[in-house]
Amino acid sequence: MTRSAIQTGTRELAAIGKALAHPARVELLRLLADGERCGCEFVPVLGLDPSVISRHLAALARAGLIVSRRDGVRILWRLARPDLPRLLSCLTNLRCEKEPR
Repeated sequence: MTRSAIQTGTRELAAIGKALAHPARVELLRLLADGERCGCEFVPVLGLDPSVISRHLAALARAGLIVSRRDGVRILWRLARPDLPRLLSCLTNLRCEKEPR
């Protein structure tokens, strides 16, 4: 990737980084990797207040990582891209080796 390619997506990359900066949001993405889920399903799994989960879901949606659809009174969430779990795995495995002294 060239420097100009990185610069054109600077704001988007920063928004994604910000969205991934909270462990609960990363856990939400992990749970959504198994498929579409109702927002109400996250409350017992994460042990967080529904309003807190709603704010986390909104942050992930603003970053373009998840999308929702309404099914009656329920709001169902899914990953915006099917390759997102692979990308998260790559980020998890990204490490910088220490330089020798």
